[in-house]
Amino acid sequence: MIESWQEYRLINYELERLVNSVDTIPKIKKALKHVIKAGGKRTRPLIVLLSAKLCGGDYKDVMDMALAVELIHTASLVHDDIIDRGVMRRNVKALHVEYDISLAILVGDWLISKSVELVSKYPSQIIKEFAKTGMMMSEGEVLDVYSPYERFTEDDYFRCITFKTASLFAYGAKNSAMVVCDDEKAWEKMFEYGLNLGIAYQLVDDLLEYMNSYVEKSSEIESVTLPMIYEDKYGEKAVDMILELIRDYADRSRKALDYFEDCDAKEKLSYMIDYMTSDLIRSRLHQNENFSI
Repeated sequence: MIESWQEYRLINYELERLVNSVDTIPKIKKALKHVIKAGGKRTRPLIVLLSAKLCGGDYKDVMDMALAVELIHTASLVHDDIIDRGVMRRNVKALHVEYDISLAILVGDWLISKSVELVSKYPSQIIKEFAKTGMMMSEGEVLDVYSPYERFTEDDYFRCITFKTASLFAYGAKNSAMVVCDDEKAWEKMFEYGLNLGIAYQLVDDLLEYMNSYVEKSSEIESVTLPMIYEDKYGEKAVDMILELIRDYADRSRKALDYFEDCDAKEKLSYMIDYMTSDLIRSRLHQNENFSI
């Protein structure tokens, strides 16, 4: 459904325009086209645009932020695939497999630098929070990478996914609101929306990987995730316990939207909670259509 949204088409158009117009050497440009045109859900930039609209702004006010969020996310995937020895990403070969590790590392670095350039037009506090979010993503990745080799608890897991995944969702939602309105309560609520949705989504992602339901991505190294921790502690109850956590974080995300008046942007942001949690689980595991979060 989101593929039919104006916002989704707009993001893809702007990403393609950015790649086609960028002044860089041929090897980097070719690699950029590979990772950007591979597609993706575009959930992070969608949240940026819709958060601005919800808070009374316009898409043009935050388009560069939306692109920056997508580029730094893409960079994290490129680097993650190298670290995990990933082979496939978004149904295409990982960048380091299609080309080579050196080019993939450097393209990831280029994407991060470009994302910083894009957010540099905004007030200093927003730039600082973007930098902080990038550091948190790296810290979360470190926790993830070394999880198989160290004692990794449930608390460690939640710290890991909050840094690695949820921080960027929270940044995009909150800072988009900060650009277009002065309502600090709205900033807080959008942060809650993004943070809880990011945690719920990573729980879904880890559950699906645990149940071997992914075909569009694969890697040689397996991180320690909450389903694995729960299996060791609770046995066959693990999956139901993870599903309950997903419901809880999805509910928290949805509750944050209660602060805002009903509108198209609010409806779409609410739909994205289902799209990234219950709908994703149903589509992968073919569960009963009555399953809901």
